[in-house]
Amino acid sequence: MKTKNLRRMLSLMLVGGMAISMLGACSKPEADKGEKASKVQSSASSGKTSVASNTVPDGKPATWIADRTINIQAYVDDIGYSLPKDFNNTPVMQEITKRTGIKLNVQYTPGDSDSKVLASQLAAGTIPDVIISYLDDSTRPEFPLLLKAAKEGMFADVAPMMKNSQVYKKYYEDGFLPRDSYKNIVFREEFGDAVYLLPMKIEEVDRSAEYIPEDAYLGGPYIQKKIVDKLGIDPTSVRTSEDFYNLLVKIKKGGFKDDNGNDVWPLGPKYWGGSYDSLAFNIGELNWGVSGKGSLGGYNIDKKDGKIKHEAETEYVFDKINFVRKLIKEGLMNPEYFTMDQTRAEEVSKSHNSAIIADVHNYENIIYQSNDWVPLGPLNNVSGDNKGVVSGKGQRGCWAISSQAENPEEIFKFFDYLSTTEGQLLAEYGVEGLSYTLKDGKPVITEEVSKKLNDGDIDWLINSVGAAFGGTANYFFEFMLTNVNHIDNFGESRPGSGSGSAFKRSVEIAKEFPREYRVVPGLKATAYLTSPGLEDIKAQMDLLNYQDTLIQAFFAKDDNEVKSIIESFRNQLQAAGNEQFKAKLEEIYKEDNQAIQFY
Repeated sequence: MKTKNLRRMLSLMLVGGMAISMLGACSKPEADKGEKASKVQSSASSGKTSVASNTVPDGKPATWIADRTINIQAYVDDIGYSLPKDFNNTPVMQEITKRTGIKLNVQYTPGDSDSKVLASQLAAGTIPDVIISYLDDSTRPEFPLLLKAAKEGMFADVAPMMKNSQVYKKYYEDGFLPRDSYKNIVFREEFGDAVYLLPMKIEEVDRSAEYIPEDAYLGGPYIQKKIVDKLGIDPTSVRTSEDFYNLLVKIKKGGFKDDNGNDVWPLGPKYWGGSYDSLAFNIGELNWGVSGKGSLGGYNIDKKDGKIKHEAETEYVFDKINFVRKLIKEGLMNPEYFTMDQTRAEEVSKSHNSAIIADVHNYENIIYQSNDWVPLGPLNNVSGDNKGVVSGKGQRGCWAISSQAENPEEIFKFFDYLSTTEGQLLAEYGVEGLSYTLKDGKPVITEEVSKKLNDGDIDWLINSVGAAFGGTANYFFEFMLTNVNHIDNFGESRPGSGSGSAFKRSVEIAKEFPREYRVVPGLKATAYLTSPGLEDIKAQMDLLNYQDTLIQAFFAKDDNEVKSIIESFRNQLQAAGNEQFKAKLEEIYKEDNQAIQFY
């Protein structure tokens, strides 16, 4: 969820467009390449000592790598739409160049999807020095493309460089990488001792089950505080679908009005526009098929017989449908809950026409810029508690060096340096004295930066500083880090969170409404549709849309039509190869019961 939240924040504040190239106007990559071979210096320092006092005999800092430009293609829209107008002339990049000699030419090409652009450019056989891609796990659609390219020799083997590195050598340590990353991406058996793909955003310490208010994104339903006060309820006491229904009834009977004098809808759409995916926050334990992503829906283990099933195959689907139909029939849910466009959804939220916003989070300005809204719930899930389910350590993306890149060891050293403590301080906070100061050895963002964060002036943060600021600004630097441990290294989980100066109300909400998490390891069941041998089944499954089927059932004229709609989907699911897929899931789960996330 964290990655989508950031994308939402950026998409509201930034303008995307045509292909973007962020090479400074005065840089000359080809000339740089001609000079670079003679200028390789020692590895970057850990960043815990002063650069000024850490120099080599020729007067350059010990962090110096080479006088060159690294050409990078990013297949990551969050990066593409948050690139500085002149990357190499931002204060952060100027300081990085001063310390390492490196300049960056970061390019992003918009398309129907980042994975399609990746597929097209890999098929052409020409890639720049470095490519960057989304890759949460080995089941994402990008992975077969990257794996094929690695097998065809398009990427450099970085294993020899890793072993003598400052940061990436940790990938060899037991338990440092997530299981999937270690086994299926980095150290694949078929590659022998070679390494071609490097996952990023690996946490040094697994805090996935820890609740850290300064870093907590509290997503889900939010209710108007004046309604909470008027009804005299505790919003955290709403735990079941029945509790939620009873609250909606109370709101409807309460006669509450919006800013324009109209009756409120007890339950409105999510803040970013109507869709199905917010429903899980509003129906609690009735969401049975929890192990799935996207429009296909999800699977779970039926406790009645111990079998893995798709939700549509069970009778649980009718509990979900009947509940939503009741909300619609009784006027408790905005009839455009699933279809309202983003502009109108934001307006009905801002005008308080929705008593409850189906889904928003504490880092949206409608929440942190006022005291009008408070979190509701969270509701219990199908397992009977309301703890957030996490899978443990994860990764966010990966990068690879082209096998045709000149002096790949220089490129590797640069990204290794970027993930040292010194590199991460630059990437996340910017330049000392400009965007942060040091207090007791820890960075504290300046008042100016704090104000820009709170005001949402992302353009200033991107272009006048150039740092990531926890992913809010120049996302490239957030995305490219690994061995991340901001709490121990910088005294806070995100720039500004420790001082309470940035997003103050967001943190206050997180402290006032704490949550719990529990680790349930494994990937979602539907992720395994990418398994070898299931290509035809995946192609057929991709044509199905369980979410649209349910929405159709929610608005069916009677129960007979509901049953007909679900029966039709069950037949489509069967014809697509569901039995074979479930057999594969049973095989995987029998071999390793932590491979699939069921609860």
